[in-house]
Amino acid sequence: GESGSGKELIARAIHKLSTRKNEAFVPVNCGALPENLFESELFGHEKGAFTGAQSTKPGILEFANNGTFFFDEITETPFNIQVKLLRMLEEKKIRRIGGSKELDLDIRIISATNQNLDEAIKNNILRQDLFYRLSSFVINIPPLRERRDDILPLFYHYMNSLCDKYGQKRKKLSQNAEDLLLKYNWPGNVREIINLTNKLYFICNRESINEEDLPLPSAKNNRLLLKEIRDLKYKDAKDKVLESFEIDYLRHNLQKYDGNISKTAENCGMDRRTIHRMIKKYGIIFK
Repeated sequence: GESGSGKELIARAIHKLSTRKNEAFVPVNCGALPENLFESELFGHEKGAFTGAQSTKPGILEFANNGTFFFDEITETPFNIQVKLLRMLEEKKIRRIGGSKELDLDIRIISATNQNLDEAIKNNILRQDLFYRLSSFVINIPPLRERRDDILPLFYHYMNSLCDKYGQKRKKLSQNAEDLLLKYNWPGNVREIINLTNKLYFICNRESINEEDLPLPSAKNNRLLLKEIRDLKYKDAKDKVLESFEIDYLRHNLQKYDGNISKTAENCGMDRRTIHRMIKKYGIIFK
């Protein structure tokens, strides 16, 4: 599924509904682990295994024993580490760096990616044998724009959780605000809904949330833009619309590909230099 589409939420739900629900759920984003520390973080190390290893350190896989381990963005795992993951899955054992003893592991593995798996295998990003070992059951999570019935329940779930947590009355969207959320394309998926509810909880002091309270680059903004340009000369109006499109298009795709300009360029059929030029031209800041 796409970035932010709720892959970890579904992994947690699977864990909570399983016989392992009272054991640990341990998530790790493979793209966030430094490559030179990946093996040590995952499998642990013994004292003196390498320079700086002043004490024995269990790997994060050990913390998930009897529970569930979630590999987020599995395709970001270094290729040489994938061999060791495959061995761990097949033998249900691991060995710390510098250690001689094999440790038994009983864990459920759930993995996720936002990449095209066929392409990842073809380009030697993901080992085919590891893919076959992990893919005994596959769930394809559609982006939020393709499951619009989930938008309002997700919004109210996160908003109500915030209100209940801080002892505030629950907030309600006006009909126009609900319509706007349902029309919006949600490039950041569930993650964007979470960010929106956090913003609205703190900036909207009323119990009712109206259309003008929603900080979305939405249809509302498009309608305002059309009103602004109606009296401009044709070329000026056209340039204004093009500028609005380019900003919205670039922000959407940068968010979709986690700010990775190479991936954005490749998937949008654009040149990296063009994207850099547009970012500089429009002062786009992506975090």
